[in-house]
Amino acid sequence: MVCLAPFTPDEFITWYRHLGRLRLFWAKPVVELFPLYRLTEGCVTKARWFSDKPRLEEAYIIVLRHAKKIDFLSTLRGIKILITPNEISKELYQLKGGLYIYSTSRPCATGVYLEKPPEGHREPDPDHIVLSSGSDLRYLLYLNRWNFNIDYLWLQSLESLDDAIESAICEARRHGGRFVTVATSEGHLDTIEFNLYKPDHSYHIYKLAF
Repeated sequence: MVCLAPFTPDEFITWYRHLGRLRLFWAKPVVELFPLYRLTEGCVTKARWFSDKPRLEEAYIIVLRHAKKIDFLSTLRGIKILITPNEISKELYQLKGGLYIYSTSRPCATGVYLEKPPEGHREPDPDHIVLSSGSDLRYLLYLNRWNFNIDYLWLQSLESLDDAIESAICEARRHGGRFVTVATSEGHLDTIEFNLYKPDHSYHIYKLAF
């Protein structure tokens, strides 16, 4: 029942489970993920996250195509994560992130595979495909081979953003992926303006304050 375009329900579940390894405020390691109900403008899914606390964390993931009125969400008790194309007032949220989705049907440019990143960059995980621009090192990225999310990205300058994303698109397409995604959070890729390379879908993500 997940209604986050352009994902199918199964695609979303696989994508979200692998995204949890990043431990963003809106995506953490998942114990359970199940749909609750559909809304006129979206849907609500409940997630149970692993936690360092004695009890699991529970969160409601709310997708709304239009978020003009969200006060009705106050009836949900617990963590509320809102995913919407719309911006909302600052007093309504505690944290903000973003999601950018690029179709692999777009033009792409092959990157250079690296077995290990240059010195000074974090170590990739075994599930990462490491791509760069080559010896000039204009960009470096780690693409998750299971959900095709760009988990790590370094740019020499914003002018290299197009080439970086297009190399990820080529690689995802080669592995049968329909989309490349970039998930941001406060402190994670939030200083890069991904709209400069226009995504096919983009969303604001909020941890609501009520």
